[in-house]
Amino acid sequence: MPYKFLKILLFIPILFFIQNCGYQPLLSGKFQKFSINSFEITGDKKLGRILANKFNKIKGEQNTLTLKINASKIREISTKSATGSTTEYNVKISFDIEAVSDFDNKSIFLKTFSESRTLKASTLHVDTLNREKKIIQDIVNTINDELTRQLNLIYK
Repeated sequence: MPYKFLKILLFIPILFFIQNCGYQPLLSGKFQKFSINSFEITGDKKLGRILANKFNKIKGEQNTLTLKINASKIREISTKSATGSTTEYNVKISFDIEAVSDFDNKSIFLKTFSESRTLKASTLHVDTLNREKKIIQDIVNTINDELTRQLNLIYK
């Protein structure tokens, strides 16, 4: 009992100190030093547009970029049951991204982001499509966070 009380007594001042010291993560969107003016999307346009919609345009920012996005999605059958029906799919999403400076048309950043995940097939096709949509959204969010982090490191 006294040990629990001591832990709580120690935890509360530390919590107040962290809350009031003004800590903010450096690589958050608040400290973003670039703005993306336009997008050139090739490949899977719907997938590229999902990624492009994640970026907010910041007015008055000096470092303006054009993002060239080549998006692709591959959905393959991963596992089949003994009866021949599909039980799992593998979804692979890939983005080839190039960031070009609007100021001097030089390539600032060039990288390929790809990630794959598996999803279980449902008896209802609509449920399978909804699961795939959710996985695509999660992958795009992960890639967006990584891309923003990379660009923030370039323009810190």
